[in-house]
Amino acid sequence: MVDILGSLAIVVLTAWLGRMLLDARQLGWGRLLLAALGGIAFGDATAVLLLVSDVSEVQRIDYRQLQLVALPFRVVGTMGAIVLLELFFRRTRRRARRPGRAARVGLMGRPAMLLRAAAVSRILARHGLAPLLGWGSGRGRALDARDLARRARLALEEAGGVFIKLGQLLATRPDLLPPAAIAELAKLQSSVAPVPPEAIAAEVEAQLGRPLAAIFASVTWEPLGSASIAQAHAAELHDGTPVVLKVRRPGLEGVIARDLGIVRWLARTAEDRFDRARRLGVVALADEFADALLAELDLEVEARHVEEVAQAVADEPLLRVPRVFRDLTRPGLLVMERLPGTPLANLAGARVPRSEELADALCASQVRSMLDGERFHGDPHPGNVLVLDDGRLGLIDLGISSKLDAFERAAVFQMLLALRQEQPALLLESLVTIGAVDHDVHDLDEVERALARYMAAYLGPGLPPARALTDLLRLTVELGLRLPASTSAMFRALATLMGTLEQLHPGYPVIDKVAELGGEEFRRRLLPGSVAEFVREEWSELGPLLARLPRHVDRLATMAAHGRITTRTRVLADPDDRRFIERLLDRFVLTLLSVGTGVVSVLLLGTPGGFDVPLIAVGLYQALGLIGLFIAMTLMFRVLLAVLSSEGRGGRSP
Repeated sequence: MVDILGSLAIVVLTAWLGRMLLDARQLGWGRLLLAALGGIAFGDATAVLLLVSDVSEVQRIDYRQLQLVALPFRVVGTMGAIVLLELFFRRTRRRARRPGRAARVGLMGRPAMLLRAAAVSRILARHGLAPLLGWGSGRGRALDARDLARRARLALEEAGGVFIKLGQLLATRPDLLPPAAIAELAKLQSSVAPVPPEAIAAEVEAQLGRPLAAIFASVTWEPLGSASIAQAHAAELHDGTPVVLKVRRPGLEGVIARDLGIVRWLARTAEDRFDRARRLGVVALADEFADALLAELDLEVEARHVEEVAQAVADEPLLRVPRVFRDLTRPGLLVMERLPGTPLANLAGARVPRSEELADALCASQVRSMLDGERFHGDPHPGNVLVLDDGRLGLIDLGISSKLDAFERAAVFQMLLALRQEQPALLLESLVTIGAVDHDVHDLDEVERALARYMAAYLGPGLPPARALTDLLRLTVELGLRLPASTSAMFRALATLMGTLEQLHPGYPVIDKVAELGGEEFRRRLLPGSVAEFVREEWSELGPLLARLPRHVDRLATMAAHGRITTRTRVLADPDDRRFIERLLDRFVLTLLSVGTGVVSVLLLGTPGGFDVPLIAVGLYQALGLIGLFIAMTLMFRVLLAVLSSEGRGGRSP
């Protein structure tokens, strides 16, 4: 037992020495101990070769002498092993630093999530999708897009819950998936096994803090719809008002958190394995999906969005949005007015009275909401538009909605203007305005040329058709650009709106109407009155500067006449540049010292004379030469480790 503890102490001490000499504090102890084992083996073997000239003499080696001779070689071997391991595991370490590694660790640390992940993995394997995530032989790569989408739809339906919501979200992203995949995922059914009436009643009473009969005259327990997040029931207030109860499924928070963890794990696995997944940024998409879903859990947020959309369309008498009963709405319960009508999707092929007027009202309300910074319906497909019994249109299911901030509105208007005037430079400038283009990452000339090619494919009067808007979103993804979520939502909503308008009134001139609305906005912004208003707003900031301008010009002219104008340039003013130069000089000096010390040490090894050093039986000059070689190798290994560590981090390295 003592021998084992002593050997363990030697390994730990050797690893600690190697870590300190190389300043390798960022390395884990597992790799350091592995390097120490290799270094000890190298040091002991070297010491044996130095102390004996024949194999038969190994048994007579003095243990203390062996330890003394082997010590420097052990340390040198450990340092060399650390550098070799860093070189070998460099890509592995980069991948381990990614969030996917953390996701796997977190996954393994939660038994419930681990069991759910195992079940989802079996579902993926059963539908032939495991190779796409790095499991199996990789035969899934040969699947075509339609077959792959069909398998994915079946797998998502079987997994249920959050995974159905994920498939439905992907079905609204034509910028990410081909049309065949979109059509297949659109078949996903959102209905799940309904929650029993007694559980729904208990949840409603828990949310309201009052008995059900005290508020509602009747509740129809046959659900209008049972989705993964909430369940809807028809009800009636005591005053006879028909309402819809949207009730969050009990105990959903824990289930959502578990499944979202698995979705993130799958996304990170795909991003680690596939270049296209990294270009698409599937981890960021998974995070965006998670944020949207977590916001959807709070039904008070949806209630606020419904009220904001109602306010945005208040000037359109032909549109109606359900009224929210705020006094009855809670985080897990949304009570809305029930609109009598039929979904437009159920009227395919049927003629809708006053269809053109209704289409005008729907188109104008949504486009103006987008351009004015008001909340718009994020998914206005025919199933979310009701043809009401009184001849108007009703907008329902506002769980997906969005609004643009001031910067995004200006950039979107600039985008529409650039598309209409076929100016790729203006379109690029609008993308820069909203932060989609990073000067340090993207080649601006390449992006502008790609935008010019895109415009050449859609020449013609007016705004481009819906397919062109989808192609623009797909182009931004291919170029590695990241539009803000609300901007992408606007383009997707606009494309969906165009399809709905076409179904509402076949042959509806969507392009002309949108162009007309965009033209009104263009004229509003560029009319002389608008320019005068703009100047008045900016004068408060520009006025004081302009008032001081003559005095500053006079002072500059006086200084120039007396020759007192000088310039000063600060070289390396950027801290990053200074740190880069400092690292470069540090490594250059260490390399120079290493080479110089090594050369002097080799010369000392060949110099005779000096008394013999006890225990190792070498001369003084030879001992100094060995010490110098040890120092030279330490310095060189330190430089190599610093260079490899910088490259592994992907940072700026000299």
